[in-house]
Amino acid sequence: MIKAYINGTGCISPQNSIDSDWFFESINPAKGDYFDAIEPSYKEFIAPNLLRRMGRAIKMGVAAGNIAIQQADAKKVDAIITGTGLGCFEDSERFLLAILNNDEQFLTPTSFIQSTHNTVGSQIALIMKCHDYNFTYVHRGFSFESTLQDAMMLFEEGKETVLVGGVEEHTPNFVLLNRRAKKFQEASSTPIWKSTSEGIQMSEGTAFFVLNKTKTEKSLASVDGIQTVYNPKTSADILNKLHAFLKLHNLTLVDIDVTLMGFSDDVNFDEKLKEVLPSIEKESVAACYKHICGEYHTATAFAMWTAVKLIEKQKLPRVLAISDKTPSKIKHVLIINQYLGINYSFTLLSQC
Repeated sequence: MIKAYINGTGCISPQNSIDSDWFFESINPAKGDYFDAIEPSYKEFIAPNLLRRMGRAIKMGVAAGNIAIQQADAKKVDAIITGTGLGCFEDSERFLLAILNNDEQFLTPTSFIQSTHNTVGSQIALIMKCHDYNFTYVHRGFSFESTLQDAMMLFEEGKETVLVGGVEEHTPNFVLLNRRAKKFQEASSTPIWKSTSEGIQMSEGTAFFVLNKTKTEKSLASVDGIQTVYNPKTSADILNKLHAFLKLHNLTLVDIDVTLMGFSDDVNFDEKLKEVLPSIEKESVAACYKHICGEYHTATAFAMWTAVKLIEKQKLPRVLAISDKTPSKIKHVLIINQYLGINYSFTLLSQC
């Protein structure tokens, strides 16, 4: 499969990732059992007349996409591909509550119009005046991975520049209901990869990337490959598929300088990753990221933004590290994500 070169990135997360100079120096902890995204002043990225009608997910997605496009200095894109698990959840909730509270009468259409999952991609297209391919994937834990796979297929068909991204938001009611269902737990001092308790720290955020078919002077890193694995039975299945994936790119685990692993802090979901960890540490330098960004359907997008930063800075911050050893160089970064112990994926990035 053809490579994709990352020419621009934009990320809004529970950390100060909106600041291009931030590199994991100061970390904002979870608010008990969940994270909130740190939102910028949107007036810098979105016209005020458009801003007042947008929900939070739309604002975050449009702003992150705008940052990525500005960084890449892209005048136009050939496609916009978005991944999301819950979509514009706030507007969906607002419309449903209005139905209940108003006895199904006197409903305004704005929340309904803005509630569809493809609203983020369509708003970016309207602002950019992009009338080309525009698609949104709602594949649960594979949502962002699907955008990358689609982008690479578009490159094989001759497209040159594609904007991809993942976006997720939560609401107070969403947090409350999941807390009642005992799906959350408060963050503890125990390292995330050693957790022995159930529950995650749910989060939200967005990351967008301008991908190019060919390398340019703007290129920050390349996406060499992406593979998804649904519901593997054992950790051995994961390792076998991982070795086969790396072999496709003429690599082994020894060649991987940093492996970013998607531990979620839930002992049930992380069980197979814990069994894989010794093999990773033996050959590579293991690291993690969800204690920084929290858990959500498209957390792989934050992981990819992190991988680009590691390659750019040629340094692994101690706050991310699992292994005691440090990489002498960072040429290849592998992301192993898992969502709810069912959706697993491998994403390989390399230095240009």
